Amino acid sequence: MKSLLKLTFKWTLAAAILFGAAYAVSHSIDVQGVSVDHYTAEKPLFGADEFKYEAPKGDSAEDALSSKINWAIIVFSIMMVLVLANAFDISKYTAKITGRETVNQNNVNKWVMLIFMIVGLMATVWEFKNHGKHILLNNSASEHGFAYDGMFTMTLILTSIVFFATQFLLFWFSFKYANRPGEKALYYSHNNRLEIFWTIIPAIVLTALVLRGHQTWRTVVYAEDNYKGKIKSIEIFAYQFGWKARYAGEDGIMGKADYKFISGKNELGLAYEPEVDSLMVELGKQIELEKQLIKDLASGVTLAAVQATYTEAENIRDYNAMESIEKEIEAIKNGDRLDEAEASINRKTKQIERIKEIKNNKTQFAAYFNGAATDDIITQEIHIAKDSLVTFNFRSKDIIHSAWLPHMRAQMNVVPGMPTKFTFKPTKSTLEAKQEFGQEFDYYLYCNKICGVSHYNMKIKVVVESQAEVDAWLKSQQPVFIKKTEVVPAVLKSDTLTNTDTTKRIAIN
Repeated sequence: MKSLLKLTFKWTLAAAILFGAAYAVSHSIDVQGVSVDHYTAEKPLFGADEFKYEAPKGDSAEDALSSKINWAIIVFSIMMVLVLANAFDISKYTAKITGRETVNQNNVNKWVMLIFMIVGLMATVWEFKNHGKHILLNNSASEHGFAYDGMFTMTLILTSIVFFATQFLLFWFSFKYANRPGEKALYYSHNNRLEIFWTIIPAIVLTALVLRGHQTWRTVVYAEDNYKGKIKSIEIFAYQFGWKARYAGEDGIMGKADYKFISGKNELGLAYEPEVDSLMVELGKQIELEKQLIKDLASGVTLAAVQATYTEAENIRDYNAMESIEKEIEAIKNGDRLDEAEASINRKTKQIERIKEIKNNKTQFAAYFNGAATDDIITQEIHIAKDSLVTFNFRSKDIIHSAWLPHMRAQMNVVPGMPTKFTFKPTKSTLEAKQEFGQEFDYYLYCNKICGVSHYNMKIKVVVESQAEVDAWLKSQQPVFIKKTEVVPAVLKSDTLTNTDTTKRIAIN
């Protein structure tokens, strides 16, 4: 009895000390960590662009007090766990010395298991109830998205049933069949019935899920085959760190494109002969500059010029420039700069040769330079029609990206040198989505594969509207290579205008 009283006294004293320490910490430390003065009312550079941004607000006195209490409880709970761990450790050594068990750890463990099961399952139910709405189910904005959501829901239901059943059995068996003196656990090396049970049932369930997934995938991939209406085709061009969309012009034909034609003015590499010819001239000039650089490197002119630049930076103590110039000097001395120049000449020479091969081949020349690319339209937004099938054809300029339209349940990798696409039918316009999610909402196509430092901001706005609105928007866009003309209504005759000036044609560039 005395041992029990002593143990109870020690635990009570330890608990009082810990609670006092936690209370003191909560009143002496600003657990909020960040002042509200550091927040901004402006929308951040990155985030969920499709939802309305609300600036953070400072905590009220009640919130601050609640936060302190919560932190005090957390600190107290952690320290209590440590105390109990030490108490069990002490009881183990006490049992060895006295020969009597002071604390039955089997009983403690089984009750802890039962409590953990109850609390854990209740927390899981709470999580489903409060955060399940954020997984974007049953609000798809595309036709195939409803089937996609149905598959996800079915999988979630089945896995949840298995989760709750297995977790309940795991912790209940730990409670019910805790070790008891004089009892020995039975051991089964094998049981055919159990093996059949837990093999056949999962196999049937998974087969059903896979078959339904395959059927859904076929409806997405081969959506064009069974569609009777006109399918709009749009090219989506990916690059670090942005997207460009290309539409066919008035001729309704999208021109050829090739990575060999890409230049500063022809970012998508369209087969437009004047731009390709200009590119070849520019490449020739760059090759001559690289050849002159090689001569200067051999004669020491380049090294002397760079060393002179280093001296100037040293005189004004521009240490950042000095560090950069030192690297350039090292690259010149060890031959890296020479290797870069030679490699650059080889790349540009090969590019010119490949372009010439296309131009000298009559069949390829006719296929590429047929004038179809002349009136193509390149935009910084994507406009598509509601309830009409649309195909996004993807190209990448540099590395692998991933085109992701979350609300359309559509995603596809964008791989350099390998054209990819996905086809879908939008069923909810931007206007309807704004009515559902708020006026700040907009659809966006994101990059869903980490592609560099500015990956987080790689997105392009997608507008879903009527076909008439899409057509009107396209007419307002400027073709990439030709100038669009617009007839201006007759103006009133004035002192500065003659009768022949009553109408004009204005070139819009």
